[in-house]
Amino acid sequence: MRRLSLLLLLCAALPVGAQVRLARTTDLLTAPDGRAVGSLQSGTSWRAGPKRAGATQVTLEGWIESARVGARRDSFPQTVAAGATVRVRATGAAGGRVVGVLVGGAGIRVLERRGAWSRVRRTGWVRDAAIARTEERAPATARPSGTASATPEGPGGEPEAEPVGPQGRLRTARPLELRVAPGSTAITTLPRGTVVTPLGRDRGWVRVQVEGWLPESLVTPADSSYAAALRAVDLRLDPNGTRGRTVRWHVQVIGLQKADPLRRGLQADEPYLLALGPEGENTVLYLAVPPELLAAARALPAMADVLVTARVRLGRSEPTGAPILDLLPLSRR
Repeated sequence: MRRLSLLLLLCAALPVGAQVRLARTTDLLTAPDGRAVGSLQSGTSWRAGPKRAGATQVTLEGWIESARVGARRDSFPQTVAAGATVRVRATGAAGGRVVGVLVGGAGIRVLERRGAWSRVRRTGWVRDAAIARTEERAPATARPSGTASATPEGPGGEPEAEPVGPQGRLRTARPLELRVAPGSTAITTLPRGTVVTPLGRDRGWVRVQVEGWLPESLVTPADSSYAAALRAVDLRLDPNGTRGRTVRWHVQVIGLQKADPLRRGLQADEPYLLALGPEGENTVLYLAVPPELLAAARALPAMADVLVTARVRLGRSEPTGAPILDLLPLSRR
């Protein structure tokens, strides 16, 4: 009892962190450049920690079925039992609002158990691009004496750039080179008059965010391990929880077809690749082809082995049960 009381006192003394709200559904990563262990739903708000390398640390808390709690793994006292993904809900009930998803094998901490439900916690990272512009911050509280500073450190052990608010956007007075870090190689040039949002400042430099649009079919996720644990069977078992997730799979293309009215989830006459996969599975897949990839899809011979990047549109479609994915870049093996 004394130990529990001490723990409660320590928790009460901790400073209240910032809250960030997600503008879109996004992967929960093990590190800023790590693999995905789940996803967080659009519109949810989470307690935030430090920022690093274009990502923010967040803490996921919610309820999962106790039957899906597995054994200890690495530094985590519990895991999500191996197998399909599990939905994390705001309340311990089958009808509770889904706030996120965790993949099988993801490390977790169980905070409490209530019958068939367990409240769990998992800390991870989300890309800053998925965070809504306005961050809600709780009133600052005094840091207990003797505790270390909460200022995050950069790669060299130096403090990261001082954070700034979303207001006060800047405009370039002349063409300027955009760099990955102060003094590093330029990655592009911003034209004069480009409006940018300041994210941090450090020794005469300002870290900025630039908004614009690119054809989604011509870009790929920067983290090659983002969906390594996601399989076709996971999509069919959890069609809502896996919606919007991105996968990179080796598949075998049977041929290019046009959707008929019976293919629910596809538009009438929408072109799609009928495929089998991913590698190691024999699931029928519908890969919706955007206009800019139609020529490449037409050039594929029947039974071609292809590496595809695709976003889940529907984990299980009617009437066949086949997953529908929106095709992003593809390449022959």
